[in-house]
Amino acid sequence: MVMPQAQTAIIAGLKTNFVRAGKGEPVILLHGLGASSYSWRYTIPALAERFEVFAPDLPGFGRTDKPWDFDYSLHGLHTWIVGFMDHFGLKSARFAGNSMGGVISLWTAMEAPGRVERMALLGTPAYVANRPKLIWPISWPVVGRLYEALLGDAALRVIAPTAFVDKSKVDAAMLAEYGHALKTAEGRRAVAQFVRLAIPPDHHERIKRYPSIAHKTLVLVGDGDGMIGPSAERFAKALPNARFLRVERCGHAAQEDAPERVTPALLEFFA
Repeated sequence: MVMPQAQTAIIAGLKTNFVRAGKGEPVILLHGLGASSYSWRYTIPALAERFEVFAPDLPGFGRTDKPWDFDYSLHGLHTWIVGFMDHFGLKSARFAGNSMGGVISLWTAMEAPGRVERMALLGTPAYVANRPKLIWPISWPVVGRLYEALLGDAALRVIAPTAFVDKSKVDAAMLAEYGHALKTAEGRRAVAQFVRLAIPPDHHERIKRYPSIAHKTLVLVGDGDGMIGPSAERFAKALPNARFLRVERCGHAAQEDAPERVTPALLEFFA
């Protein structure tokens, strides 16, 4: 299978890098913090045999524009995703999101339920306790600015392996791709701003709303995902139409770490 080539378009005012492949019902793939559409490289070819797949680099990440004044909160990214869907005339779609992308998928299901047909949430931090502790100091006053400035190749080489059980997946090509956005101040700020805004003021009320989310949901977590851990099963039980799946020998970046097990699960769920 060959990874389709990325395309660009102006979406909601931003020059956007995205992969589009296949024909059929639409599937939108949303990457995690610091990643890009590249994180779905093992998954897109198989999904594209049965669906029309869209995998954008979200604003601030990958090769999409990184405006200094963009709203990098969940609300801002959700609003942009709705604009992305409108650009391509997608009334609704199946969603798969990893980590940050899973939270954006969940937010969209809560705020615009008719736009989400069903959703697969991979390594999704659904509770405050799931916050990314390794880089959480970015959200602190004063010291956070220092952490932001230090985001780059050295930090990536330390952080990236923590998302994988199979450390061989953290190769030079992956580090180069994810390090691309961090070479600019705008890219480093996008990561930092998302962390600072990651917990919305109404998060207690949102958690209470989980039992009202009626969408068919696959809550998938790797057995080596130290960030999410056992809270994933608790989250799945809170959703009335969710199925829980724990994937063996798999870390936080599930679709990259164990694609031979995760991709078939997505195909089955989306069928």
